[in-house]
Amino acid sequence: METVAFLVQRIGPYHHARLCAWAAARPGAVKVIEFRPADAVYVWTSVGENGGYLRQQTHSREKLCRALDELQPQAVVCVGYADPEINQAVAWALRRQVPLVTCSDSTYEDEPRSWAKEAFKRRIVSAFDAALVAGRRAHDYLEKLGLGRDRRFDPWDVVDNAYFERGADAIRRDEASARAKYKLPPRYFLCVTRFVSKKNLPRLIEAYARYAAQAGHDAWSLVLAGAGPLEAELRASVASARLEAKVHIPGLVQYADLPAYYGLAGAFVLPSTSDQWGLVVNEAMAAGLPVLVSSPCGCAPDLVREGENGFTFDPENIEALAERLKQVAGMDQARRAAMGQRSREIVAAFSPEAFATGLEAALACALARPRARKSWLTRLLVNLLARRSPPN
Repeated sequence: METVAFLVQRIGPYHHARLCAWAAARPGAVKVIEFRPADAVYVWTSVGENGGYLRQQTHSREKLCRALDELQPQAVVCVGYADPEINQAVAWALRRQVPLVTCSDSTYEDEPRSWAKEAFKRRIVSAFDAALVAGRRAHDYLEKLGLGRDRRFDPWDVVDNAYFERGADAIRRDEASARAKYKLPPRYFLCVTRFVSKKNLPRLIEAYARYAAQAGHDAWSLVLAGAGPLEAELRASVASARLEAKVHIPGLVQYADLPAYYGLAGAFVLPSTSDQWGLVVNEAMAAGLPVLVSSPCGCAPDLVREGENGFTFDPENIEALAERLKQVAGMDQARRAAMGQRSREIVAAFSPEAFATGLEAALACALARPRARKSWLTRLLVNLLARRSPPN
């Protein structure tokens, strides 16, 4: 079986679950290179070493190329295509005519697009032989960038569904002590996210305030779990609205404790104005929750069935979000439970095992393609991008 090098900035719980499933299908042949192992964008606890895959860390482009030289992979899989280290690995593979696969959840709607930048990006994407993508919008975007449908596979954005299902169900069997342990209110909406501007949390707080004013004593609480540069601003907004008794901000919740937060919640909400996918929605659905997901989230077309397992909404329409909160909180428990069960049924297609199957299909496609030297312009652009300095 071919040795495959898998390049990722840093292995977190999501990546570990995927890689374990993939390594089970490709024993001894998965070699993972972490090229920014100290990255702090996501403050994950370290994952275990026993995943069935070889794990190697590099801290410079020289060490990255040396690692690839030593591994001599028959194919290279890259998470994304924009990092300078990824460009370095792509340049290495192009020199040796080694097949390349990219894993991508980028969508056209992520950010404003310019014709010149997109033409440049088309050249970079043309270096890859196949892709594993998150869902419909990621498929559509790579189509725009020139990667044909027969070279695109899915799913990329998956979580360990069984972990969240088992964990949430276990917590529910001992609900009273779990609520006391985690200091969680009796009924609440849950939002798990980074506290950054695109997550749109000030509008969520405002929408919640409108809902709570209408619902009075019957209002559910709101739990905002996460951390980030806007935390002080969010706490000030909650205090200004006099919602300290109803809006709880416990801080960053690590992976081991997440099933408890999902298991004790009544529904999940993600209000982002821009989000390539939204893996927390997968987690909430695996835990058996109804979900409220803003329409720009990349996962919305794939994971949300209107009225079946949740609803989508315009993230800039505060009144509409307040109505959705009111609607879900006003349902009887049986209806919410049925929606949560439907969430589990839908997200079952987005599992680590499905990821492994999709990636194997992408690799088979890449390996079967005729090895031809890429255009001089593609190689030039990749080499220029590879010389950039990684962000501090």
